Amino acid sequence: MKWFVEIAVCLSALGAAAFDSAEWLGQREMLTREAERLRVAYSNCVANLTAPADDVTVPIETFEDGSVKAIVHAKRAQYFHDHGLVWGEDVVLKRFKEDGTLDGRIDAKSCVVDRFSKSGWAEGPAKVEHGKTVFRGKGVYFSSPEAYVKVFEDTEIVSQDLKFGGVRP
Repeated sequence: MKWFVEIAVCLSALGAAAFDSAEWLGQREMLTREAERLRVAYSNCVANLTAPADDVTVPIETFEDGSVKAIVHAKRAQYFHDHGLVWGEDVVLKRFKEDGTLDGRIDAKSCVVDRFSKSGWAEGPAKVEHGKTVFRGKGVYFSSPEAYVKVFEDTEIVSQDLKFGGVRP
């Protein structure tokens, strides 16, 4: 009887951790709407550029201990205080692990980052690196809190780290 209880507990734990497709689709829809909001915000920022500064670095997200989790560096940038937006050109966005090592990187010709939602939109060509995987494309939405990236056009993915449960030769 003890083995039956152990199996039942394991199965219920598996059920609790099971993939919820409705939740995932809802989350994906919310992130797609956020991408559209930031695409429009990008266009508004470009239309209202007045005096971009050179070589700007802005922290976007921090860990509880205050260390930087995500940072954006741009060769030219302008901060839109009223909306919490940072527009940048020749941008490098880096996301770090708690131990300070690099978790991912986005290189973009131009983008806008929302410091409140900690997400952004890269207009035009961009490259996303995470481990041994590289995404390239145009129109890239990213969310640091969700660890989510979506490439909207001309997507190219190159990975040397995909594992499908098999053994590598």
